[in-house]
Amino acid sequence: MLMTILQTRQLLYYMHTVLLFKVFVLVAALVILIWIYLFVKDFLLHRGVFYYVVQKFWSSSIPGPVKYLTALVFAGNLVVISLAIPRYPFYDVGMYRHAKDFNYRDKICSELKYYYWQGNQYKIINLRKEASFFLAEHFGLGYTADMAYSMTYFHKGDKENFEFLTAQLKEQGIDTLWVGVQSVNFNTREVTFDPDICHAIALNQGTDLYYGPIYIPKYQMERCDE
Repeated sequence: MLMTILQTRQLLYYMHTVLLFKVFVLVAALVILIWIYLFVKDFLLHRGVFYYVVQKFWSSSIPGPVKYLTALVFAGNLVVISLAIPRYPFYDVGMYRHAKDFNYRDKICSELKYYYWQGNQYKIINLRKEASFFLAEHFGLGYTADMAYSMTYFHKGDKENFEFLTAQLKEQGIDTLWVGVQSVNFNTREVTFDPDICHAIALNQGTDLYYGPIYIPKYQMERCDE
């Protein structure tokens, strides 16, 4: 991360204008230099975890050519990671090969989310948060991060996904789910939620939706048409 920061074209600008940025860079650089000094010192004195791993690797029964190939790959990865410059086949991040050009986006970003009413207050279902043992409000152990990501994004438009969610929540006395709009204003850092079911339906018909539209139950569509 530090090497990536050091390569930015506006490094000097940030160093002179953002105190926290300057402190982070200087402290991080100092810590890395100290770590390198202790790392090299321990290796030269034949002690430490890295020296132990190297000795075990070269003394293993792995064929010689394979050892040299492994060492080459390790060294190549170490260099490109240190320089923060991915070069195939070292430290190759495939998802960044065909990066799209940056387009200016609205400072207010919205996302469709399920919610329910508890008295006169709405309660938002934050599926990603439910995967955390300490932050979960509705799901317990067994609801993994993979399930949370899948239900939030990959399968959010599937009826089966909605039926699974409602079945789990009905066991907790939550009978009806609706779809609302949560918005984040990146200028003011304000987070708001609009429980207007018709607004959610209209937004769900747009083409610029992250991972596509969400599944909206039939009863919400009918309520909006009334």
